[in-house]
Amino acid sequence: MDVTLPARGVRIGGVTVAPGQARAVAIALAARPARAGRVARAVPAWVVVGTKPGPRISVIAATRGTESGAAAAARAVASALDPATLVGSVVIVPVLRPGGRFAPRRKATAAWRFPGDAGGTARARDAFTLFSELVVGAGALLALGAPRGGRRATLAARGALADPRVRRLAAQSGALVTRAPAGAGDLVRAAGTAGVLALELSAAESPGDEARAVESLRAAVTAALRALGALPRDGLPDGVPSKSRPSRASASEPPTTVGPTVRVRAPAGGLVTAPVPAGAFVRAGAVLAEIAPTLPGRATRVTAPVDALVVEAPSRAAARKGTVLFVLAPLAPGARPRRAPAATGEPPPREATKLRAGWIEHVELPDLAITHLKAKLDTGARTSALHVARMRTVDTTAGPLRRPILEITVPGGGRGRKPHRVRAAVRGYVVVRDTSGRTERRPVIETALHLGPLRKRIAVTLTNRGDMLYPMLIGRTALGASVVVDPAGRFLLKN
Repeated sequence: MDVTLPARGVRIGGVTVAPGQARAVAIALAARPARAGRVARAVPAWVVVGTKPGPRISVIAATRGTESGAAAAARAVASALDPATLVGSVVIVPVLRPGGRFAPRRKATAAWRFPGDAGGTARARDAFTLFSELVVGAGALLALGAPRGGRRATLAARGALADPRVRRLAAQSGALVTRAPAGAGDLVRAAGTAGVLALELSAAESPGDEARAVESLRAAVTAALRALGALPRDGLPDGVPSKSRPSRASASEPPTTVGPTVRVRAPAGGLVTAPVPAGAFVRAGAVLAEIAPTLPGRATRVTAPVDALVVEAPSRAAARKGTVLFVLAPLAPGARPRRAPAATGEPPPREATKLRAGWIEHVELPDLAITHLKAKLDTGARTSALHVARMRTVDTTAGPLRRPILEITVPGGGRGRKPHRVRAAVRGYVVVRDTSGRTERRPVIETALHLGPLRKRIAVTLTNRGDMLYPMLIGRTALGASVVVDPAGRFLLKN
């Protein structure tokens, strides 16, 4: 006998939205001293609860208060969602600022550092409230934004690249590039640390002409909601054209490039002419744009330093010397496409973008002050492991999810370097079975990994590997789809 569980209401901002309803709510923030003419501080949100049980997903846009295209895309998604066809619930915040008001361009800075602190300053309490209402208890978080600097940008995703769920969701959204999230206090990073599947999607066009960026973000969110199970795969919400449905092939393929980016600055001030559009592939030495002086004279060429995908391109016709004009996502060093990519948007063959590594490599873990450490790259292992001589709990993290902070003794890396003690927050615990069949419960931390030119954050389990030849093992989850391991090679990469 099949048993179907009833849908449940969602409580946001002190208001319970019942199944089959869609309504606006307000998330009250920390009170400020009374003053004449001051209104209550709250962040407006749109809550849609389906008639069928399913995941709870938060869609948050314009975290800096200036990303109008992202806000428009969030509004379009909110207008298209139908409670009758929705599975689970979706909470949408088009502008993450008090009153839902946009910020002046000159104040385009992040208002809060997440996850906040319930006993801290008013700003910290605001962040704690929003994090508790929108992230804690959610199954996934989709943040919509735009790059800083007013540049045009192709659809890109940011998230914890060590999590295969994040990489899969980025591919299913149609994002062309995946990058690591920002530093401490970033909403997406804080949500990922709390165990929530979090992804930031960004795109932008020229000011006043954001239709393509809005449509790109809206289609990406729709595809992500479908991949998360909130929308049926055999149907689309009202107002969503069928052409926005990602193909089976594109949904299964990872984004084109994963890794650090290269910024190309203006060598001189002047007028920017014939810039290469965002989303195009260029060869090293190709002309990205020309900067003409304001008086008659010879223009200065801006060239690409590496073979790369153009992630961001200038949207304004004027530039000052030193201004960032382009942001490039380079191909792996040594990799060359079968046919040199031109600035036409044609992607190179996928095998050309792979990074070739040996089964033994030197790695760096800068967060743990570990340099030149020998590591075994094991595609037969799913998780990664780091040798620790001893560990003990010394503190707990702040915020709604308090996690242990460990003091661990790790290898220094390199000949003659002594082990040293560092501190790291525990992300979670896993049970690992070794080759002999023994199981062990290990703490998991998140740290930065430098493997040759590859820079990414990975999850690492902590255990005593004193009886092993190599103090670190890197599994296939950390390597990801961008690395190919040569079983006959050793030390093929240089950090």
